[in-house]
Order: sequence, then structure tokens, then C-alpha cells
Amino acid sequence: MKDYIVTHTFKNEEARKQYFEMAETFTVDDIRSLLKNENASVQMNWNAGTNDMTMYCWWKANSAEAITETLGEMAPMFENEVREMPNVIDLQD
Repeated sequence: MKDYIVTHTFKNEEARKQYFEMAETFTVDDIRSLLKNENASVQMNWNAGTNDMTMYCWWKANSAEAITETLGEMAPMFENEVREMPNVIDLQD
């Protein structure tokens, strides 16, 4: 799989509200089961909750299309800027 950074920008305030209301009902395991499959797998998510219209995710996927397909019913909530990142430098502590 390739590495991707995706900027997910909510299309409107209602989509953001709907997303975070839905997210409150999910456990981490629920999210894993929804956003991980043989073609795409979310690795990390960064967001500022309801204080921002944009979230960022690191994905491993076979293609950009696989990410959109994996987002499923959530995909239309966002403008998704999907960028392949072939050069990864891991500087984790």
C-alpha cells in the first residue's frame, strides 16, 4: 500500500455537526471496522473538533479511489484532497 495524507474539509456546518454527533456514538473499534479494509486503512486522524472545518488523515491505500470508497457514506460530507506521499521520514520518539 502507498501512503497518503488527506485533507477532509467539511462541505458545510451541517455536515460537520452531523459528523461529530455520529462520531460520539462510535468506539475506536467501531472506527477501525469502518475505515480499514484490504484496499485502504486509516492510520491517524488529526482534528480540532467542532472548532475547525478541516481534518487531516494519514492513510495507507492501494489508490486514492480506495480511500473515497472506504469513506463510504461519509465521503459526500467532505471535499477530500488526497495526496500520495511516497517519501516518509519516521522521526517518532
